[in-house]
Amino acid sequence: MNILKYLKLPLLVPFVFLLIIHFLVKDRNLFFATIFNISPVPILISIGLVLSIILYRDKKVYKLVLTITILLICHWIYSYYGFKEVTINKGDTSIVLWNIDNSESLPLDNIDQKIKTYSPEIMAFLEAKNIGTNKLKYLKKKYPDYTFTVLQGYMLLATKGNAKHIEYTKLKTISKYHLLETSIKGKIKRVLLTDIAVFKSRNRWQDLKTVLNYALEHKADIILGDFNTPYESMHFNGFRDNYQSFHDVSEGFAATWPKGLPLLELDQIWVTPEIEPISLKKFYLKEYSNHDMLIGSFKFKN
Repeated sequence: MNILKYLKLPLLVPFVFLLIIHFLVKDRNLFFATIFNISPVPILISIGLVLSIILYRDKKVYKLVLTITILLICHWIYSYYGFKEVTINKGDTSIVLWNIDNSESLPLDNIDQKIKTYSPEIMAFLEAKNIGTNKLKYLKKKYPDYTFTVLQGYMLLATKGNAKHIEYTKLKTISKYHLLETSIKGKIKRVLLTDIAVFKSRNRWQDLKTVLNYALEHKADIILGDFNTPYESMHFNGFRDNYQSFHDVSEGFAATWPKGLPLLELDQIWVTPEIEPISLKKFYLKEYSNHDMLIGSFKFKN
């Protein structure tokens, strides 16, 4: 009991500090962003459970920590888990987004399966460094309805019908994005495909702001990619004001990274208000990538 008396504050203060960072301070600067990124809700829950066990003999503190932990669990399930399984109708439209994370080659079997099942209008692959000429020829031959465009920055985009490439931008932080124009269900839409880099001496919010401003200036209808920034980040507020995320229609947990135990929702799809997100399905293909594959389905409101 005497040991607990001295351990109480050293154990509780860091826990409270992490809670304040996650829910109030968030990633306002580079220092806080580092702490924010390594303490997602599942980590906070784990810390709370460990503290509950250690401080069990101090009933008041134990009950307080346990209550906070239970509230964290409820928040996690309510905010990050979708219980509803949605059936995709033929009239709905789907997008495939997958950071294949330097996979040795394109996993053709999985791509074939997703095309047959969902017939996506758009398929976007990031970090596609090892596409392979033969596999690209195979895809083009087998799926003549799609236009396969190899893009700078190790990206591959496949669209039903033609895709018009408008501009490629690469920032000093190595973040990059492509603006393209394609037809979706007879509607001409602009797609912004982005890959935000992790740059140790610079907070990613500056690149997020650049991408958002570019999307608004060029009237992008769909923004998708690996943002390397958790969905909870305060720096997505500008996105929330102008676009809708597929986060709220996720089936199961929304987190997409890392492999085996997804903790952070780094890969995201955002669309304009005229597009209604229906479902976001995740596929964990551990043999190919450290990121989950996303298939977002939507329909046009008008």
